[in-house]
Amino acid sequence: MARDVFYRQCRIVKRIDGGELAQVSWLPEPYAAPGRILKLRDADGAWDDGWVVVGAGVNRLRQDQVPDFHDLVKAHRRATGDAATRAKD
Repeated sequence: MARDVFYRQCRIVKRIDGGELAQVSWLPEPYAAPGRILKLRDADGAWDDGWVVVGAGVNRLRQDQVPDFHDLVKAHRRATGDAATRAKD
């Protein structure tokens, strides 16, 4: 029987050109340790190295409980009419 994979919400940062990029992501628990250095996959499938976990939440969710924000945004747009094609001025 497969064991459950738990996820934690983490704040991750990457330092570039004297600045900092930051994002929040749900990571599998083995990777959700502050100080851990990660590689993330870009939208085009390339790996982006150098992301550092700076904080991890205490709440744990099973993989099937982690929110799919892409689906939530699409549902919101359909419900509010924001997904409708707009007329050009």
